[in-house]
Amino acid sequence: MALVLLLCSASASAVQAPSTLVDAARRAALAAAREAGVNNPTATVANPDPRLRLANCPAPLAAKLTGQTRLPGRAVVRVACPGAPGWAVHLPVSVQAKADVLVAARPLPRGHRIQASDLRRQTLELGALNGQYLLDESAALGQALRRGIASGERLAPALLQAPVLVRRGDPVMMQLQSDNFVIHANGRAMASGGAGERIAVENLSSKRVVHGTVTGDGRVTVEF
Repeated sequence: MALVLLLCSASASAVQAPSTLVDAARRAALAAAREAGVNNPTATVANPDPRLRLANCPAPLAAKLTGQTRLPGRAVVRVACPGAPGWAVHLPVSVQAKADVLVAARPLPRGHRIQASDLRRQTLELGALNGQYLLDESAALGQALRRGIASGERLAPALLQAPVLVRRGDPVMMQLQSDNFVIHANGRAMASGGAGERIAVENLSSKRVVHGTVTGDGRVTVEF
């Protein structure tokens, strides 16, 4: 239901047409959705209260979304007359969009590293997914599943994590480097880690424990 912030008395001959409020709200919602990167959005706007009688606005209506809103989804648009007579209303709007999101092509176990053959696409309405979907394969490929998923289950950022490339106690190849030298040495991982994570490793020659960055399967780079 529209929330009226400011009403002005209006005669029957000078009443703002409710359709103009709806049109302004729809345009604002669609513009915000496109700006947020939503492709081919549609918008449904709630009709204003039929008892509402607003004085006709001589200027183009100003409309914008209120608050922080994830689109597609539900939002509220403030439609206002920028000058006299100076009224404003809030209209609920629902922005919809469909897209081909990534789903599992077959059952996949926990810890599985995603490959292209594991994926297929399914057309879904995005508004009800709360941002928990993936459109770009590159965001999933090589990532590990936090839990097993069924065939046809939607992939989402919360389901994925960087794969463990080094496990605690495993032998690793250490690359010790500075601006002036690069040395390789055998080491032992003191913790598990994925790509880009820092872990402690023991140099098996010196028995010294240092911290480095996981750069690949069984590989850790230590910078001095």
